[in-house]
Amino acid sequence: MAPLFPGLTAARGPHLRDYQVATAAGLLIGLRRYPAATFTVMFPRQAGKNEVSAVVVAALLRTHAKVGGTVVVCAPTLHPQAEISEQRVRRVLAFSERIAGSAGVARAEANRVTVGRASAIFLSASPAAHVAGHTASIALIGDEAQDIDTDWFNRQFRPMAASTGAPTVLFGTAWDGETLLEAAAEANRARDAATRARREERWSPFHFQVDWEEVAAANPRYGEYVRHERERLGRNHPLFLSQYELVAAQGAGRLFGPDHLALLEGDHIRLRGPLPGERYVAGIDFGGDGAGGDATVLTIARVAEGRCEVVEHATWRGADFGRVTGEVSEICRAWRIARLVADATGLGSPLADELVKTLGEHLVERFVFTAGSKSDLGFAMVAAARMAGLRLYRDDGSADSTACWRELRECRARFHGHTRMSWEAPAGLHDDYVASLALCLRAVGGIGAPRVAQGRRPAD
Repeated sequence: MAPLFPGLTAARGPHLRDYQVATAAGLLIGLRRYPAATFTVMFPRQAGKNEVSAVVVAALLRTHAKVGGTVVVCAPTLHPQAEISEQRVRRVLAFSERIAGSAGVARAEANRVTVGRASAIFLSASPAAHVAGHTASIALIGDEAQDIDTDWFNRQFRPMAASTGAPTVLFGTAWDGETLLEAAAEANRARDAATRARREERWSPFHFQVDWEEVAAANPRYGEYVRHERERLGRNHPLFLSQYELVAAQGAGRLFGPDHLALLEGDHIRLRGPLPGERYVAGIDFGGDGAGGDATVLTIARVAEGRCEVVEHATWRGADFGRVTGEVSEICRAWRIARLVADATGLGSPLADELVKTLGEHLVERFVFTAGSKSDLGFAMVAAARMAGLRLYRDDGSADSTACWRELRECRARFHGHTRMSWEAPAGLHDDYVASLALCLRAVGGIGAPRVAQGRRPAD
């Protein structure tokens, strides 16, 4: 390896696993053999692709320290992603100074790291950033490239390598099959297949990919975590498929995949009133007050061994909110609702307050939708569906049933990292039934165990 690319030996850094070293070595060979080409790297989430990127950048700096040049590294954001990329490169360079000696001492200033006459500059790939004027004479690197806008990258970053013929490397994970990274990876897979078939003596790939099981073989704790995520989300959930299996899922970009929708289908009938001995909860999402706006949806469910079984919907469109809160209170009393979670976001705040006044603080929970709280609701719904803990009444062809299932099928989701999601209806549609369902599911977790009546022991 050293004769082909001596900078690798002085830059590989500590604690790299074999699959990381093999990827970095293969990339550095390819970068030397095929200038102006685009290479792609896809690792499962948290498998160490960013460390590989740092090693590659550090090796390029060490190799070009005498002749000079610039590596341009971009990430979706400057703070913190590009800064983290810079810090990783600095750590690798600091470790390798023992091998490179005093001639290889790295210098850092602002968003630039320099070794000899070679430097790496770290930029934001956000369309709001001003990045014009930079030149990538050694290489152009894109970290977390699945989150970089394709048009913006092609317009602002690719020209940085035009005058020099520098190669490009895109690092990241999969998502919906249409990202900057995935389009390039698909082209590289086809190119690799064609060149491999010709059995070229000096063949080296343009696409590098490591699956999670290979990572798990090197790190058993990682395998335990991924298997837990597969159990929690389901093996066909878009988040699991994209982040760990590295494939675009059928229905990727949707909150519920086909398997989850099938599990949501219950075989119980819709009820028009409570049954003796059953416990019920509800969730209400307040909509707009116009005839064409969002609907106010109340979802009622019975709690059966911890499961949330939806048994009824009540819907209002364009109704006076005083009338709505009054009718909701009447419905909750008629159904003997044990817990109501009410949307208290924006316009919903005074309406939720009114329900607290009429039904009591012990019964009503005010819920405010934020990015974090909505993410938690989304994950809770998907997990409950996967574990058969959330079921809807049998489709009866009613307007409520039709609208609810349409929203469940169409609701979109985007995953940010591996701990946060955002979800909403696509343009022109609503997610009122989905939001109400999420609040109803939350109510299940807030009612506690049923109270058991206790009488006095009769005197002897």
